[in-house]
Amino acid sequence: MARQANAETISVGVRDMLRADIFAAQWAPGTNLQVGELTKRYSASSTVVREAMVRLAGEKLLQFRPNRGFFISEYTLEELRGLGELRCRVEEYGLTLAIERGDVTWESDLLAVHHRLERTPRRGTEDPNHITSEWFLAHQAFHAKLLEPCSVPLLQDFAATLGEATALYRLWTAPDQRAQSRDIEAEHRAILEATIARDAPTATKLLREHYMRTIDIIEDAEFRAAAETAPSQE
Repeated sequence: MARQANAETISVGVRDMLRADIFAAQWAPGTNLQVGELTKRYSASSTVVREAMVRLAGEKLLQFRPNRGFFISEYTLEELRGLGELRCRVEEYGLTLAIERGDVTWESDLLAVHHRLERTPRRGTEDPNHITSEWFLAHQAFHAKLLEPCSVPLLQDFAATLGEATALYRLWTAPDQRAQSRDIEAEHRAILEATIARDAPTATKLLREHYMRTIDIIEDAEFRAAAETAPSQE
């Protein structure tokens, strides 16, 4: 039993490290992950690494391609738009229920989570082009707390999965000028204020705009990257 428990602990640890590295934008969407390289990176057996990759494929962070291996999840712009729209619809309903069902304790907790988000640096001084892992986790916590009182675990899990699918692209395009100049703190404050005021129509509208603005930035960055790599017509 002790040996089995230790094996499970190691497996979970490797999965968490791989997951953290994916969200730290260590690899671009579409990158093929090599098992041999990951065994060295995490000092783990190939069996443990493959198990971690299978789990993360279930979370849509990796994609398995038969006879080719595991890749960082990659989506077309059309697929990203579809994911964004689906996420908006799921969370609009979830937030509406949360506003109806949430109590004063939830309001206090939401204010505290938002305070942590606002006080956590979004970009570090050593690497200003990328989002810090601390801010990323605080951001996830804020959006999860918004939906918490809806009391529909399946909806909450689905919303988290959809959010992580687009997060890969949001993190990878963080150096983009539009992403750097965006006043995302004001967006979060507006969503918070409408939610605390129990104004579901405004809160859900602001939440949709918040998510779709992210998709717009990703799309713009993808188009400009494609233009920069396109062969000259001269």
